Amino acid sequence: MKLKFIFLLFTGLLAKAQQNPELAFSKSYSFEYETQYAKAINAMLELNTENYQVNLRLGWLYYLSKDYTKSESYYKKAVSLEPASIEARFGLVLPMSALGNWNNVLAVYLEIVKTDPHNSIANYRIASIYYNRKDYANAGTYISKVIKMYPFDYDGNLLNGKILVAQNKAAEAKKFLIKALEYNPQSEEVKTLLKKL
Repeated sequence: MKLKFIFLLFTGLLAKAQQNPELAFSKSYSFEYETQYAKAINAMLELNTENYQVNLRLGWLYYLSKDYTKSESYYKKAVSLEPASIEARFGLVLPMSALGNWNNVLAVYLEIVKTDPHNSIANYRIASIYYNRKDYANAGTYISKVIKMYPFDYDGNLLNGKILVAQNKAAEAKKFLIKALEYNPQSEEVKTLLKKL
């Protein structure tokens, strides 16, 4: 009889935790703050894992705990539960980047700009990936979108200048590098690039 009571109490507490996501999230955030990622994960695993928010949170926590494979799987689950989600895709690129899966990272960023063509972060990162691959034409296409939205952005002007330098377009590059230097007059990188023109 006593054993049955303990079992019922335990299942009641478990059901209570599953019915109180705010408590589970609260516990998880507290453990994360203390860098106790395993406990933060366990707090979330008490909840229904067919839930978008839970999968998004687990993706983040597994990323913090450097279990990139599990992180990726939870972020993918979040994307499958909310196919239009941009935030889940931005999460998904974290473990993919950590694993060095740059083709997959690029594919995810391209998905983001299909949903949100004016997303400056995704456009900038696509341009950066193409620039690092020496695909300057595609890099230029995506960085130009960023420059149109943020004409005085340091990073956008610097990357655009570097792309144009790589394409032997020194006169055009100079205009963007000067804007980057106006934004950050202390930038040694920009000063060095301008000296080489």
